Amino acid sequence: MLMFDPQPMAERLLSAHRPGDALAGMPDHMSPTTVLEAYAVQDALVALLATKHGEPAGYKIGCTNAGARALLQVDHPFMGRCFKNGIVSSPAQIQASEMHMTGIEPEIALRMGADMPTKTTPWNTQDAAEHVAQVMPAIEVVESRFSTWPAVGPLGAIADNGVHRVLIVGRATSDWTRESLDQASVLLQSNGIEVDSGTADNVDGGPFGALAWLANHLNNRGRQLQTGDIVTTGVMCKIYNGRAGEQLIAHYGDLGEIQLAIE
Repeated sequence: MLMFDPQPMAERLLSAHRPGDALAGMPDHMSPTTVLEAYAVQDALVALLATKHGEPAGYKIGCTNAGARALLQVDHPFMGRCFKNGIVSSPAQIQASEMHMTGIEPEIALRMGADMPTKTTPWNTQDAAEHVAQVMPAIEVVESRFSTWPAVGPLGAIADNGVHRVLIVGRATSDWTRESLDQASVLLQSNGIEVDSGTADNVDGGPFGALAWLANHLNNRGRQLQTGDIVTTGVMCKIYNGRAGEQLIAHYGDLGEIQLAIE
């Protein structure tokens, strides 16, 4: 039985969404000390955020590659929730002055075509792929509500809804294969200049490996992915630190592109 009360930390994180009100750390008297407690804070925070951003409509998966895990000194991925009003179509704009940081993560997003309930054996990559209806290019904008990021560590990141801010998605397509997604690449440009590039295999197991992890994680918590959920599967290159005045374009070849203006 969980004796930890997640509500005070969730309310403090909610207030930290305001510009200039970032947290220096998690106060000892309200800090989660386990992954289970951190997700309890996240659940409470998601309920608070939903009153402003709409109901949860999907998931983000973080730390799906070795570099990201090393940054947070964690040995496993984590998840957060995306909201109905926070999943927007490209081209999009964000205001840097309204955020503590603007981390840009080119990713591949998936729209679920079927539920993924608990089953007798864990979900694997092939199982996961068979439950996807559509794929789309995406940029997840990440923002920690802690001024001490990334020193706040994995429990802080999980509690902070996986440091999710907004998800920008491109044109969805049903014309895809598992092989084409596993071989997908991205080129990120800022004001016409290449700043990074990467491939889907930067994500452990590719997009569907990440999806299988999420399905199993949710099942272990008595939950499941549902038809229509959007899942963004992890950064394909390094996290790019965006700044005001940048016009970003992420090119995904045949998958399309994402345009994002930071103002």
